Amino acid sequence: MLGRRKAYVVAELFFVYLVLGIGLIMLGSVLPMLKAEYQLDYKTGGMLLSVQSVGYLAIGLLTGVLSLKIGLKRAYLILYTLFSIGLVMLLVNGAPMWLMAAMLLIGLAKGAITDYNNRVVNEYSGGNASPLNLLHAFFAIGACLAPFIVLFCTRNGNGGWRTAVIFASALGVVSLISGFFMHLQEDSAAPTEQHAAPSTEFGFLRERLFWQTAVIGFCYQAVEASMMGWLTSFYVDTGVMGTGSAQVITSMLWVSLLIGRFSCSAIAARFRPFQMILVMCLGMAGFLTLLVCSHSLIMVLLATVGLGLCMSGMYGTSVANAGDTFARYPISMGLFVTMTGVGAAIAPTAVGVLADRFDLRTGFGVLLIAAILLVAAAIVNARYFRKKA
Repeated sequence: MLGRRKAYVVAELFFVYLVLGIGLIMLGSVLPMLKAEYQLDYKTGGMLLSVQSVGYLAIGLLTGVLSLKIGLKRAYLILYTLFSIGLVMLLVNGAPMWLMAAMLLIGLAKGAITDYNNRVVNEYSGGNASPLNLLHAFFAIGACLAPFIVLFCTRNGNGGWRTAVIFASALGVVSLISGFFMHLQEDSAAPTEQHAAPSTEFGFLRERLFWQTAVIGFCYQAVEASMMGWLTSFYVDTGVMGTGSAQVITSMLWVSLLIGRFSCSAIAARFRPFQMILVMCLGMAGFLTLLVCSHSLIMVLLATVGLGLCMSGMYGTSVANAGDTFARYPISMGLFVTMTGVGAAIAPTAVGVLADRFDLRTGFGVLLIAAILLVAAAIVNARYFRKKA
């Protein structure tokens, strides 16, 4: 059982992930309106999504070092502040470079929170995948709410996207204030002489498990980042449904993710992470193919729900897959976030470039490459663990 201080820390981390889910998925929901108001093309829209991922990628190089230098709590709060600042910046000016700077700050905050939240929950849970999947379920709850918040705010016109962004920024401030009352640094064990070395050494770079988990994370993040940013636009621009319906169906993806994450938390005790990863990767490849190739509303809905269920536990289960490595080498989590963020940085721009040249459906086709690599990496990972058994 967790003590009161640790329970408060966990509650705060879950709340922050809820707010992060609202804010980040809201960006994808308002992207069609933001593009229209600021007169942006697909390429620029894709670059905005990728710049966010570049921030997510870059901060992984600093999170471990920064927490050692100024303390985990201070580093956490300082970097999380960038989330609300970036959201407010989106409302001020439509110049592409300004918007990219805003998305960069949001990406920096996202990367820091991903690193710290997963690291702390992994530490508190002893590497158990269930709490990690529950943490990501709160992101999914926020993601489910985001399209409905946008739909409510834009009921009188597309200009309401600004109100939605202000709301998300305000939630960020509230969760930041509550974070000041955490005893995070006190709960993070100070390195003793016996255990000081692993926090600064890079021995994990010699471990095959770290690299195969990083490849899985890389490919998964490529698909996830593109889905988060482009899915609403995909529904609308391919003519499958209107803007209002697209917001609702986007939320269905995250309802499926939410159901899947609670399910993954429940079944994690019965199945090993490598088994769950293999099944989820195969499902992602199949349903992504269905989404890209389907023109029928029913098939698109089926693909959306299937993708949500299969994507649901990927990140938390991937962290648990190499949980022992992350526990022995805290800096490895920061590098893991950085390396997987490369996929998230490349894919949305690739989708946008192809969409400008051809159409958005063709742009989504590039994600099938990531899906094939994901399946291959999951098979290699499963063979690794079976040989160890």
